Amino acid sequence: MVFASNLPRRALAARLGLAAAGLGCVAPALAHHGWGGYGAEEFSLSGTVQSANLGGPHGVVRVRDEGGRVWDAVLGPPRNQSRAGLTEAALPAGAAVTASGHRHLDPNRLEMKTERLRVAERVFDIYPDRL
Repeated sequence: MVFASNLPRRALAARLGLAAAGLGCVAPALAHHGWGGYGAEEFSLSGTVQSANLGGPHGVVRVRDEGGRVWDAVLGPPRNQSRAGLTEAALPAGAAVTASGHRHLDPNRLEMKTERLRVAERVFDIYPDRL
């Protein structure tokens, strides 16, 4: 084993730089919302928009259901949202919304992966190939 105190400063800096770069690659992967954590059954959630953030890696619409619980309706990456025509302006607080997709496998997590989002009378197909 090589201890940091035995390495020249340049070698230490290089190793620390590589370690930091490696962590930089891992963090986005951990933050990514794949499909593995969601059920296979179709799920639908209706309520009102509390807030919306369409930034990367995936947008999220916070939806208050009729029971008062607030859910995270996880959307696709920004390119999917843009292709569907979805903008934050289309998601004002208080707007009626129905999200269709798949519920998280953990029943204690109020989260779903959204394939289609209906806001008032507009429909946004976030993942048209999955419908």
